[in-house]
Amino acid sequence: MAVHNVSARNWPLENRLPLVATWGADGRDLLLDLSALPRFGLRGPGAIAWLTACDCPVPESLDHVIETDGMTIARLGAEEFVILADPVAGSSRLTQLRRKWRDAPGPKGFDAYREESWCWLNLSGPGVSEALPLLTAIDSRTHAFGPGTVMQTRAMHMDAVLIRNERGGQPGLDMLFDIASSEYAADFIADVLPGFEMSRLAG
Repeated sequence: MAVHNVSARNWPLENRLPLVATWGADGRDLLLDLSALPRFGLRGPGAIAWLTACDCPVPESLDHVIETDGMTIARLGAEEFVILADPVAGSSRLTQLRRKWRDAPGPKGFDAYREESWCWLNLSGPGVSEALPLLTAIDSRTHAFGPGTVMQTRAMHMDAVLIRNERGGQPGLDMLFDIASSEYAADFIADVLPGFEMSRLAG
């Protein structure tokens, strides 16, 4: 797995969860803290035009995602996006894209500081579909919330962005929420999903 270049930070769960070096795809139900991996929030006028100029495909409708070149691009608003590094492929594309954004003249949208302000947890494995109703009250059936879609909703009794996906052949769910609630979320998941093994992925 390629090394992701991220700035050194302390994450709330780093002393609680065991560290793993690679993505697990062996059929177990897993919770992974992916907070050490790159993510980029971009919002405001110019965001779509700048992404398009960088040959990044943009989801045509809100609350959908596009997987491209080692990244997941999720559209949260008219000109609001969160872009996640692919934890399986380990591409450096997102790090390069963010560096290019910093050096570009405007208009180009604004950095929403999602890497600093959002925790990123992932559930994967065959038990994800059964786990969803224990985390949120939304209609989580596949026809309503299937892979490639986003829900901006309440989960674990707090505001969260939920993204359904499939990585490494496993059903998955990305959960993004206020990083200050990391410990609370870990406690909540440990209580309601005791069958999910918990760890964190190295950045």
